[in-house]
Amino acid sequence: PAPPATAGVAPAYTTLVRRVSSRAALWVGAAWGFAEATFFFVVPDVWLGFVALYAPRRVPLTLLAIVAGAAAGITALYLATLVAADGLTSAVLAMPDLGPSDLEQARARLAEDGTAAVVTALLEGRPIKLYALAAALDGIGLVQLVLFTVLNRLARLVIVGAVLAAIGWAGRSVIARRPRAVALLYALSWTLFYAVYLVTHQG
Repeated sequence: PAPPATAGVAPAYTTLVRRVSSRAALWVGAAWGFAEATFFFVVPDVWLGFVALYAPRRVPLTLLAIVAGAAAGITALYLATLVAADGLTSAVLAMPDLGPSDLEQARARLAEDGTAAVVTALLEGRPIKLYALAAALDGIGLVQLVLFTVLNRLARLVIVGAVLAAIGWAGRSVIARRPRAVALLYALSWTLFYAVYLVTHQG
């Protein structure tokens, strides 16, 4: 008889696939997108990439959940800034590698290019939360801000999701045999990235 389909597959792999394919995993993506658009500095690419390694077919839904969360986060930050501009501005600029000059640059870009500057912010490495603050402070419309936030997120996350999904498909046999080792390596890679980032951008 033919060997079972799960031959050579670690039980932990099956568990991970089930978990990242669940509805709860989509809520994680949405919450992460919301958090990073407001006061969290770790990008949701981390979660999208993890899902892509273990369940590549879940990438589109996870990506949409993250984008929806980001749009909701930007909306919340924009509206909150209208009510408490000083407090919200101080809180956002207290995050790693952000300062008043970054906000001023975002305001200048919005004044020059309109909300389309939110998309090009991707190339400049400037977080979209700065543009939410700037738009609220300068009376720029929320609808356009949200639209370009969606485009900003799609432009980056589609690439991240596609690359990690390709790795997930191509390396499925290895990942299935060593799921915990792969997860640990993935987590360590992001930890190292942010450790280097924080050290090189401190002050």
